[in-house]
Amino acid sequence: MPAFNAARTLRETYDEFMAQGIVDLVIVVDDPSQDEPVAIGRTL
Repeated sequence: MPAFNAARTLRETYDEFMAQGIVDLVIVVDDPSQDEPVAIGRTL
């Protein structure tokens, strides 16, 4: 899942993916974001 400057929406997007029941693993890709989505991704 691309996460460029997506810290505000990352958790919501993740929850929507997981609610579908067809996703086993989400890989967060951070292209030098300025809002630290990696820190949020680690908590998911």
